[in-house]
Amino acid sequence: MAGRAFIDRISPLSFGIGISLALIALLVVSETVLGRWDALLADENFDPLAREPTGVLRDLRIALVHCLLAGYLPAAFLHVIRNGRRTVTRLQEALDCTREECETLADSIRLSRRGLFTATLIGFVIALTPPYLVAPIPDAPWNPAEWNEEVVWHRILGPIMGIGLAWLAYAITAVSLRTSRVAKRLNRIDLLDLTPLAPFAQQGLTNALLLVGVLSVASLMMLESGFMMLMLVIGSSTLVLAVLALVAPVFGVQKRVSEAKQQELKWINAQIAHLRAAFSEGQADRKSGDLADMVAYRGLIENVPDWPFTGSTYVRLLIYALIPLASWGVGIVAEEFIGRLIL
Repeated sequence: MAGRAFIDRISPLSFGIGISLALIALLVVSETVLGRWDALLADENFDPLAREPTGVLRDLRIALVHCLLAGYLPAAFLHVIRNGRRTVTRLQEALDCTREECETLADSIRLSRRGLFTATLIGFVIALTPPYLVAPIPDAPWNPAEWNEEVVWHRILGPIMGIGLAWLAYAITAVSLRTSRVAKRLNRIDLLDLTPLAPFAQQGLTNALLLVGVLSVASLMMLESGFMMLMLVIGSSTLVLAVLALVAPVFGVQKRVSEAKQQELKWINAQIAHLRAAFSEGQADRKSGDLADMVAYRGLIENVPDWPFTGSTYVRLLIYALIPLASWGVGIVAEEFIGRLIL
């Protein structure tokens, strides 16, 4: 109950921004106390306008991206849980349940400790691999003796981010599957009006957007040299997960819609067969209009999509996929602007 009260009370956006700002402030303070700004200016490779900086500047900018991700991931995690509960609340009319019943059902959207523990182990193992996907590969990436002050931030925040990403993936999977099972409780499916089912698709879009957000922040590392392989791995896996995250919450309702269509088509075909038999009994004039209506109605039902997605759903998904490119472009512009200010 205490965990639920925390999730309901805190704003994920404020929580994530607070973590990132606190980490960035701590990074700036540590760089100042340790005299790293002097080392940065003394670095022979220092060039604020360089497209592929090396040395201290490169490590510092990567540390900043780590700070941003370290705030984004817990914020996205909290939002997934809150959004799953809100989806059930928005489905109150479609579920034909009282507010109390819907709140009880929403409370069932939770994560298991075993699942979080498993995600923690997986995330920690995954977090050990990124240094081996960056060129040039360090001789001993996990040997503290080889770390400078900025790389210490990479190595400390890296496993934390890996665990955070695994928690986010687990939360999206668990909440989506539980929401999908809620479709079994739907009172009825109106094939001519799928609007009440929109919360399922909305949750899927939110899942996809949160995962694309991870890629958008991580894409800032593409401003640095040697990160192409790592970004290809992160980008391809994130986009695949985003598509799966879009589909997962609506899988149950898709099954219900498909079953409703088959039942309705079965009834229509029976009516058409009955009306067609009327022709042999000399009632063609009276039944021909009814038969034409039934044939038209069958076409209407056949055109009802099994998946409760609209054209705007696919447009929004396409826009989401372009966000990382926009983030990367903004990063380039900001880098150019800041570099000229320094010079």
